Amino acid sequence: MDESGDVKHRILAAGRAEFARHGLSAGSVRAIGQRAGVTAAMINYYFGGKRALYDAVVAEAQGRLLERLSAAVAAGDRASLAPRLAAAYFDFLVEEQALQRLLLREMLDRGNGARPAAARHVQPLRALFERHFGRNGEAAHLAISLFGAVAGYFLYEPIVGAFLGLDPHSRTSLARRRRHVVRLTTMFNHASPQESR
Repeated sequence: MDESGDVKHRILAAGRAEFARHGLSAGSVRAIGQRAGVTAAMINYYFGGKRALYDAVVAEAQGRLLERLSAAVAAGDRASLAPRLAAAYFDFLVEEQALQRLLLREMLDRGNGARPAAARHVQPLRALFERHFGRNGEAAHLAISLFGAVAGYFLYEPIVGAFLGLDPHSRTSLARRRRHVVRLTTMFNHASPQESR
């Protein structure tokens, strides 16, 4: 990676951490610069401002998630596709827990204007899912159940920890939860492939 690429990478990582913690409105360009080891002027130079950096952070993370899920699709046959998607999404969120907080915070911060942003974020994932499971209503609801079962564990981590009475991020807890969400995907075998709505 060249120096310019390294600087952009550091700014994106710092932006992801700051925006996940504080959201777009309260996120500080100064704090991002300090974490990345750059000036606010460099953030503006590379990204064109705080909103543009935020959009780049979200797009970059969503792009990596889509790559991970696409790799899971390509790794085997259709019969084992849903378990592979569940495992890939879970593994991604173990590594990238800030992404869920970032997207949730964006939805909360936007209030009634959240639907267009949500549609933009979901569209590539929805297209991937529809391509392999069809466009029928049952398949769509199963997709919501799959993604909710995976993401909810990370979004509601304090509640999950209190309910389970243990650290939800311990290696044992994560392994147990991963096995559970993969088992849940057996429901996908009952979704009719490639039906239209």
